[in-house]
Amino acid sequence: MTCFKVSKEWMEKNVLTNPAVTVALDAKARRIAPIVQRIALKEGDREYAESVRIHSGRRPGVKSPTHIARPYARVIIGDEHATEKEYGSKHYPKKGFLRRAVAEAG
Repeated sequence: MTCFKVSKEWMEKNVLTNPAVTVALDAKARRIAPIVQRIALKEGDREYAESVRIHSGRRPGVKSPTHIARPYARVIIGDEHATEKEYGSKHYPKKGFLRRAVAEAG
């Protein structure tokens, strides 16, 4: 059995700066965002649906033991009550827009 050791240089070249990785992350976020909007509109929450956006970037890697800065793409909700609507509170029922969108997207 051959053992393959992953070096920091290999990881940087093949994963962290690889355009295919960042395109795949961005594509997943772009696939989830309209589903979140559709679910929110179906539930009658126009403000939540209009506040959906996508943010891409690189994590700083400060907390990582290897200090590797990894790329990411996120679906961000700008609604000020987004957390309460997602998980529920005494003022908002639990809607789970993001959870349902991720489950639907697969």
